[in-house]
Amino acid sequence: MARKSKNPGRKTLVVHSRYGWQSHRTQAAMDEDQGLSIMTMEMLAARLAGGFLRPIDPDAMKIAVASALFEPLCELDGIKKLPGFQRAAAASLSKAWRAGLKLDQEAAAATGQTARTRLDSLALLEREVLSRLPDHQLRPQDLLEAAAQRSGDAPSIFGRIEIHGRTEMSPVWRRLLSLISRETDVVWVAEAREIPDWLHDSGIEVETAPKARPAVRARSCASPRHEVLEALRWARQHLAQGALPHQIAIVATSPENWDDHMLTLGEASNLPLHFIHGRTALSTAEGQLAAALAEILLRGFSRSRIVRLVALLRIQNQRFKTLPGNWWQALPDGAPLLNADRWRRAIADDGDPDTPADDHRPLLEEIVGTLARGLKKSEAIGERLLAGRALRIWRKALLEGPPEALDITLTGLRVDDGLEPGASMVWGPASAIAAVPRPFCRLLGLTSRSWPRRAGEDSLLPNHVIAADRLDPLPVHEADRRDFETILRMAGAEVVCSRARRDSEGRLNGISPLYPHHLGEAHLAQSREPEHAASASDRLMARPEEFRRLPHAVSAHETWCDWHRRQLTPHDGLVRSGHPLLVRALDRWQSASSLVKLLRDPLGYLWTYGFRWSAPEETDEPLTLDALAFGALLHDILQETVTRLEEVRPGGFAAASAEEIEQVTRKAANQVRARWDDSRPVPPPVVWGRKCREAEEMARDALTLDEMPLPEQRSWVEVPFGGGPRLEDLNEEVRSRLPWDPGSEVRIPRTNIRISGFIDRLDLAGNRSRARVTDYKSGKPSRQPPQIRGGAELQRCLYAFAVRRLISPAPHVDTRLLYPRAGGSLCPLDDPDETLEMLADYLVAAADLFAQGNALPGPSATETWYSLTFALPGGSKEGYLELKRPLADRAFSNLAPLWEEP
Repeated sequence: MARKSKNPGRKTLVVHSRYGWQSHRTQAAMDEDQGLSIMTMEMLAARLAGGFLRPIDPDAMKIAVASALFEPLCELDGIKKLPGFQRAAAASLSKAWRAGLKLDQEAAAATGQTARTRLDSLALLEREVLSRLPDHQLRPQDLLEAAAQRSGDAPSIFGRIEIHGRTEMSPVWRRLLSLISRETDVVWVAEAREIPDWLHDSGIEVETAPKARPAVRARSCASPRHEVLEALRWARQHLAQGALPHQIAIVATSPENWDDHMLTLGEASNLPLHFIHGRTALSTAEGQLAAALAEILLRGFSRSRIVRLVALLRIQNQRFKTLPGNWWQALPDGAPLLNADRWRRAIADDGDPDTPADDHRPLLEEIVGTLARGLKKSEAIGERLLAGRALRIWRKALLEGPPEALDITLTGLRVDDGLEPGASMVWGPASAIAAVPRPFCRLLGLTSRSWPRRAGEDSLLPNHVIAADRLDPLPVHEADRRDFETILRMAGAEVVCSRARRDSEGRLNGISPLYPHHLGEAHLAQSREPEHAASASDRLMARPEEFRRLPHAVSAHETWCDWHRRQLTPHDGLVRSGHPLLVRALDRWQSASSLVKLLRDPLGYLWTYGFRWSAPEETDEPLTLDALAFGALLHDILQETVTRLEEVRPGGFAAASAEEIEQVTRKAANQVRARWDDSRPVPPPVVWGRKCREAEEMARDALTLDEMPLPEQRSWVEVPFGGGPRLEDLNEEVRSRLPWDPGSEVRIPRTNIRISGFIDRLDLAGNRSRARVTDYKSGKPSRQPPQIRGGAELQRCLYAFAVRRLISPAPHVDTRLLYPRAGGSLCPLDDPDETLEMLADYLVAAADLFAQGNALPGPSATETWYSLTFALPGGSKEGYLELKRPLADRAFSNLAPLWEEP
């Protein structure tokens, strides 16, 4: 018989988790229960052990494991630097400690060589970790030994002890409970839960209660997302019928698989929904700030990344609130901002020096300078730029793994959502709800894969090293079965068992053996009309007549009808004549690419240069190089090769032999490859190496083409002309080597169109009387040599005009396309002057039509490679463009003949 407590006015509850502590604390406050202490088993042992002793803090454990990895760890040395090892090591050590295992003793007793080697390595890791922990933080078995010496003080410290919400207890704590039960009242409050076998012979009092008899229902849903939607509809129904939020729970064995759906649909429903296991850090604004900082450190500078980081810093860090929201608009258009030096120059050119009080440049320079310290200084960079919860997330991510794995560790972090579970519905793991059941429970994911989950071995202590039943007395599949039974026995009002017929990828799901087959299953269709809508959008989907009256619906209906009318409408691209956006889009430095859009795709021109829409940057490692990137690689190799020959070889590129060109091309290709490796996302090594060799061969073929050099020829590559923001990075040394002033303006005759850009290669005779312009094409040539190809091939004509405009007296210019892939196929432009005259007429017509508001789709919109297809109506090439293109062609009657030019 247990002894009577020496402190009858005091009671201690031992709970399973933080959620159990919150729930019992709320209930105690509502019951006005005085003299009650609530703690976990670990804290009870530490309290009894006395002094300042504490169980090992999880964060301190991670720091100690990370520090221990710098020491030799025998067998673990080969895997200790892998992402996730720190977490796996901490989990394996904690599991062994809770089981009461001493790794050094286990290693000495091991019979197999493999098991002994692994246990020796883990014992070594354990010693290194323990030596780095604070002295007052002890392992469970050490706390047990210290607490056992003071078990006689338990009555005065704790009074009556009640164990709540458990169906099992870690082996290391069973002995402590047995010792304490001899000194004071210890009660295992099982209620209707299953009682573990070892408890029957422990002498600990067990308090039971009759099973509840909730209404059990079975529901079949279309998909995991549909399951979540139906769960929120069900919760809304019970709230409407008088249930309180703290009486409702939605659970799953592994809630992480449903978290994204629960987060988005839960926020749309505006229901008070507490995530017991925490929200993913990246779903919060602070987590997004940490992710933006990590992306820059991992992948380098870019315009979009810095703009995103600064926008988040302005909102979350008081130091940066003074930065204007539109600071990025002063950045030069099109300027490559891929390193700290370029950002410093761009920031230095921004702002008004006459108003130093409003000058935001110092803050921007501080951000750029801090980021320039690099990935190895991640900790210091975070301390400098982040604050509050964002800084705590950053510190925790660095504890979870090395800076190189920040994108992985940030993805796995979770943070508290700030909601009080005692006033909210809850969503979380079944184990938490089984510890503190609620009257209304809905169980998600009762499929053969989830209820119960499959038991797996520990990653560092598999079954052949330590038997699974010794390491984990309650394996996950058995725990899931117990949790399921506990919820059915203790939920007082209703339990709904839900399953998805198909998974997120459309595969059929098997049915869980725990699913109540004997009940009549309700088959819920995804398109059904709900009795209680989960959110405003869910209600509108169920009430189409109400939806049709909304302004957005009216506008969408008008747009759809306009797309199918046999007439041009504002939804096709008709804009008010002289609209400021049209004027601003035209008043810019034009390139060959932008003029092609103006001539062949006015609507795309508006989207690109008016709205500034562009394709997203490639941030992850691509699987291959697309055509645009391969062309850029080829141009870089050509530029590096010709520049080297011009600087080193007497007589320059024109005097070099084929063997010299081949040698220099090989060196140039290696240098360009190394530069790309450092500054751009590249494909996997095998693909990347093959593409580099292919570009090197094409560059060699292009430069060894058998043709007569010009007299005393000099050659330049990537020759800038026409001014514009892209030329602002050129220093004086580079400018002095060019054949002209790159800032001189170049306007097309009889128009106000300014052109600028880079000529792929310019060969100029010594007396400047003859010039040769070469534009490289990495694709395959067409069967018929193109001239302007319907307005899609403008480079040769524009480059020839720029050369004649910038060199005085105007030289005779030969201009051609060169296709290295075809073994050096040349396609000359027959008559550049006549072509330019014709082109100028069409450009005047195109600019006038655009300024008058005719931003309609042109022939480029029907091409396969069209990058803005996403902005057109769905299935546009099969329906919309077939209907509207003839109408647009009539509006563009002055341009239509150009599109037929060869």
